[in-house]
Amino acid sequence: MRIFCIIALALSALFAPAAAQSWPDRPIRWIVPYPPGGGTDIAARLIAEQLHQQLGQPVVIDNRPGGNTIIGTGLMARSAPDGYTIGLVTDAFAANIALGRQMPYDSLKDLVPVTQLLSVPFVLVVNPEQVSAKTLPDLVTYAKAHPDWLTLASLGPGSPHEAALAWFADTAGIKALIVPYKGGGPAMQDLLAGQVKGMMYGTSAALPMIKAGKVRPLAVTSTKRLDSMPNVPTVAEQGYAGYEFASWFGVVAPAKTPEAVIARLNREINIALAKPAVRDKIVSTGGVTAGGAPADLGQLIGTSVERYRKIYALPGVKPK
Repeated sequence: MRIFCIIALALSALFAPAAAQSWPDRPIRWIVPYPPGGGTDIAARLIAEQLHQQLGQPVVIDNRPGGNTIIGTGLMARSAPDGYTIGLVTDAFAANIALGRQMPYDSLKDLVPVTQLLSVPFVLVVNPEQVSAKTLPDLVTYAKAHPDWLTLASLGPGSPHEAALAWFADTAGIKALIVPYKGGGPAMQDLLAGQVKGMMYGTSAALPMIKAGKVRPLAVTSTKRLDSMPNVPTVAEQGYAGYEFASWFGVVAPAKTPEAVIARLNREINIALAKPAVRDKIVSTGGVTAGGAPADLGQLIGTSVERYRKIYALPGVKPK
């Protein structure tokens, strides 16, 4: 039995590089744990199309929303580690760890990082028919005078969007009812319908709605104004110094995916991010391309966990 195991291990090591060299020879599934229509879905489809051109195989987006990304991420963690299933993660992945959520997978053992894709600041937008405020201080003043008035959509309890909203409400000293949704698309639909008055949204997904005049932007959460919306001031410059928030998107794969496949995935995604058509599209919508080594994403996840723990420990910020 021992000799058989040694032979099996030797054969596995021998054929692993050959298998990696033939990868991919069929379509790749990319699980996005958000519904269609949001910023994560838009970015994933943009990069997936470029990867299709580079790899010669379709990269098929599989939207699996719900559970603050836990449903889709769990499906990804249980998938075969053969390089034919990858997954998108955002800093919601780090938030779930910081909150100590019970998950059907081990965040640090069942998944391995591939690369960061980009970072996306948020923009606070409001329904112009429901909210007369033209600036952030105006909104805060009205919210303080009407404590039960302000309703804001988030992408789920403990999500980056909720953390950004709760942190701002605490910073500004206002009361806001934060309403959770399963994704950016459904949240935006209710905002447009007047069911909620505002939301923090990724700049890439919000920009078309802003240009169409369907929502009014009051502030961006970046450290400086964005090229894509230069007339929208930052939260900090409107009197809330020290407030800065940006979400990030990355790619992970099931643990035990061959290292050669991870390396190839990393290389191809970095090439895709450097393509002018991809980079310019991301920048034009308020995002910042990233890329880098798998270890860089691993480090980012760790620092993000610590940031969320600090935010959730603030007075008045009580994730459900």
